[in-house]
Amino acid sequence: MPADPAPYTDFAVHVAPSNGGTDVAIFGELDLATIDKARLGIEEALSASGDVVIDMRACPFVDSKGVGLIAQAAVHLQREKRGLTIRGVHERVARTLEMAGLASSELMTIERQPKA
Repeated sequence: MPADPAPYTDFAVHVAPSNGGTDVAIFGELDLATIDKARLGIEEALSASGDVVIDMRACPFVDSKGVGLIAQAAVHLQREKRGLTIRGVHERVARTLEMAGLASSELMTIERQPKA
């Protein structure tokens, strides 16, 4: 019997300065398998100055670990009086953030991906 195929693990985080703050682009699913790599990118953005934008246009799924990471970043930034914007959120991810109580919080701004 052949072994099960390896799970899809193509994941990347790109961090770049932008408009006096930092942009973090997440490519792939943000979950238990990718949380460590995502945490490194977000921590890099948190250590810089200015507001942070997390671009999630290429992130179709976020699990509870990913939600926790985003919430921790939001609290950290709020304490420093810095802003967090989550940009290009897919409908599925938006529902996850809503269920976690983050979509209506003052911790961050969530910009949904336009419907096709």
